[in-house]
Amino acid sequence: MRIGPLCGMLLLAVLTPAWAMQGAAQGAPAQKAPVYGGRAAPPTGVARAPRKASGTIRLACFNVENLFDGADDPALSGEHDDLAMTTDETRLVNIAAAIRELDADVLALEEVESEACLKWFRDTYLKDMGYEHLASQDVGYERGVEQSVLSRFPIEEVRTFIDTRLSTAASRLPTDAAERRKQGWADPIRLHKDGFQRSPLLASVRVPDGSLLQVIVVHFKAGGKKLAHHRELEALSVAGIVEGILKKDAAAHVAVLGDFNATPSQKAAKLLREKGTGGLVSAYEVRPDAGKDRAGDQGDDIRRAHLTHSFVPDDQKGKPIERSIDFILLSPGLFEKAAKGSYFVLGTPKCLEGNDRRPKGYASDHNPVAVDLKLGAARP
Repeated sequence: MRIGPLCGMLLLAVLTPAWAMQGAAQGAPAQKAPVYGGRAAPPTGVARAPRKASGTIRLACFNVENLFDGADDPALSGEHDDLAMTTDETRLVNIAAAIRELDADVLALEEVESEACLKWFRDTYLKDMGYEHLASQDVGYERGVEQSVLSRFPIEEVRTFIDTRLSTAASRLPTDAAERRKQGWADPIRLHKDGFQRSPLLASVRVPDGSLLQVIVVHFKAGGKKLAHHRELEALSVAGIVEGILKKDAAAHVAVLGDFNATPSQKAAKLLREKGTGGLVSAYEVRPDAGKDRAGDQGDDIRRAHLTHSFVPDDQKGKPIERSIDFILLSPGLFEKAAKGSYFVLGTPKCLEGNDRRPKGYASDHNPVAVDLKLGAARP
C-alpha cells in the first residue's frame, strides 16, 4: 500500500523510510551496518515516486555523493586516496533503496568512482532491477569520480569530451565587459584548467519505441560565485555539443541532465534553455503543479517539493543551505514526448547538523530528479 505524501514526508524526517528497509531486504548483503542517528532537516521533494503511465519510460539523474567501492586504485593516493573514501554499508543500502523507489529506466549518476565500482554496486545491490546496460568512463577529474548511466535498454555509443577546450567557448561571449554583465555573464577569471572539471558523458540509448535517446550527463565545477565563469564556459561547451547534434537532426531526442552546481536563474543553468545556446526545455515545465508555482520557468523561488540539494555549511551556523541545482533539460523534440505532470524530485533524508551527523535513511546530499517520456514500445 502506498502511503500519502504528507505522512511519508514526515516519516522521512524521523525514521529510516519504508522503502529504505525494502531496499535493504531486496538488494543488500546480509551483514550488520551502522545506523545513522543524526537529526533530519525538514523534508524536500516527494516521499514516494509516482507510478509511470503506460507507454512511458522514466529518465532520471542522481548525484550519489562519492560512490566508492573498497578496492584500492593505485592511481589515487594522498588526499585523493580512494580507500579513505570507501562508502559505508548503511549509505550503500540507502542509495540502492532510493534508486529502487525511483524505478528509472535510464538513470544518470554523478560521483561514481569507476565502471568497475558501478558494476559491483549494481550486481550487489540492484541485481534484480533490470539494469543490464551501463556506461561509465574516466572524465579527467583528479579526484577519481565520473558520470555514469544505468539503463534497461541497450547503450549503443558512449563518448566523453576530455579534450574540449573551454577557451573555444569563451569566444562566444560578448567582448564588451558592460554587455557581458548586462546579459548576466560572470566576469572572466583565470581558469584552473582549460577544460571541463569533469567531462560530460554522452550515452546513446535505444529505447523501446525504436528511437535513439542521447543522454548527456554533466557535473559542472563547484565552488560558488567565484567560479561561475568556469561553469558558464562548461555550459556553453555543452551547448555546442547539443547544437552539433540538432544541426544534423532538429528532431533528435537529446537530454542534458545532472548536477549543474548552479541555481535555475544563474547563467550556467539557464543558458542551455536560451534560444541562442541550445534552446532546451526544462522537464520542470511538466511538473504536477505547473502554473501554480510562484517562480515559473524554474526560477530560484521554488517550492520545497522541487529542491534537490541540501548541505550544512562548514561553519555550522544556522540552518542547512537548500537549493535546486540538479536538472533535466530536453531538446524540443524530446520535450514533446514528456508526460504531463510526470516531473518530480524524490525526497531523501538530509542532514540538519554538521560533522556528518547523518539522519536515518541518509543516501546523499542530493535528491534524484525524474521525468517520464512517451518513448515506450511502439504499437503493432
